[in-house]
Parts: sequence; C-alpha cells; structure tokens
Amino acid sequence: MCSSDLAANALAEQQVRLTWTAATDNVAVTVYRIERCQGSGCSNFAEIGTVAATATTFDDLGVVASTSYSYRVRASDAPGNLGAYSNVSSATTPSPDTEPPSAPGELTAVAASGTQVNLSWGAATDNVGVTGYRVEQCTGAGCTTFVKLATVSGTTYSATGLTPNTTYGYVVRATDAAALLGPYSNTASVTTLSTIPELVAAYSFDEGS
Repeated sequence: MCSSDLAANALAEQQVRLTWTAATDNVAVTVYRIERCQGSGCSNFAEIGTVAATATTFDDLGVVASTSYSYRVRASDAPGNLGAYSNVSSATTPSPDTEPPSAPGELTAVAASGTQVNLSWGAATDNVGVTGYRVEQCTGAGCTTFVKLATVSGTTYSATGLTPNTTYGYVVRATDAAALLGPYSNTASVTTLSTIPELVAAYSFDEGS
C-alpha cells in the first residue's frame, strides 16, 4: 500500500499543488495523509492534511513566497494500517511580483461617429504577464482629469455614448496578475463627428405660380 509518482508544483506564491498515483490495498484505501517540511534538504516532516481515497491531488495553501518545501504522502486503509511513504517531491514558491508592466505602445484614437471613438494601442510587456489594460477618458480640449472607462484584455476599445462635436482625451495603462499598474501611454485626443448635416439650400418645384 504505497503511493507513487508524487509531484509538487508551485502554482503561485501561496499555493503548491501535489499529485500522485493511487495506492492499492487488499481491502481498500480510505485516506491519504500529506506531510510537509520547510527548507532545502529538510527532513522534519509534519502532517498538514488528509484527502479521501478518491482524490490523488492536494493544494497546499499554507505556504509563503520564496520558500522551498518538500512533501511526502502515505495511504491508510479501513483498519488504520499505514502504507509506505511515497517519494519525496520538492517545490519552491515564486518570489512576489514587484515589477509593473511597461507602458503600452502608441495609443491612437479615431472618431467613428458622433457618439463613438475607436482606440488601439501596442501591447505592453511584463516579467510575469500582462492581464489587462485600463482605459481612461477626459472631456474637453487640453483636459487632464481622466476617469476610468473599462479594463479590457485586448489592445482595442470602443468608447461609446459620447457627445457629437466634442473633444475627448484618452490614456491607457497595463496591469498584471499582482494588480501592479504600469506607466501611462501617450495621450490621444480626438473630436467626435457632428451628426447634424449642414443645410446648403432648399428648393421646391411643386409650388403654384
């Protein structure tokens, strides 16, 4: 009655996932006991949890960043007999992300109508990964008071519900999984189109003399 092929993978600063191959028993395995020790080359294992025999995975959420952990698993059957330990598997949790994304590439704004402006920009970079872009808008020529419109995953956005023949300014900044915000893009200004056509002349050909 021995679990095997134990593998430990650090998924985040505070999460290590364990997977292993199911143990066998002449009666039935009822539970797996998970043990952990902290530090490179550690040997002072202590039980941190159990899972039912139907499971062969365990998420350790009691870890901290930038730390090495080692794990081992053993099975227990209905009478309480303990099987041999699995192999020992180790994982080191990643360091906290303190590096914000770069500024996005050049932001452009194009008036699509009197009430819509289409924005596009170049992708930002990040040491871990960009998760989205925060789009902000201000109203008026030379405006500087920006308000958040949306956070989008791509590098385009359509601002709608605008006022015709009005100047708007836009900026974009990237964010990552640690919620760190990068520098702002350039400011892109645009004036929405006028929706009232200019009347040049009017003629009537059906009036009486």
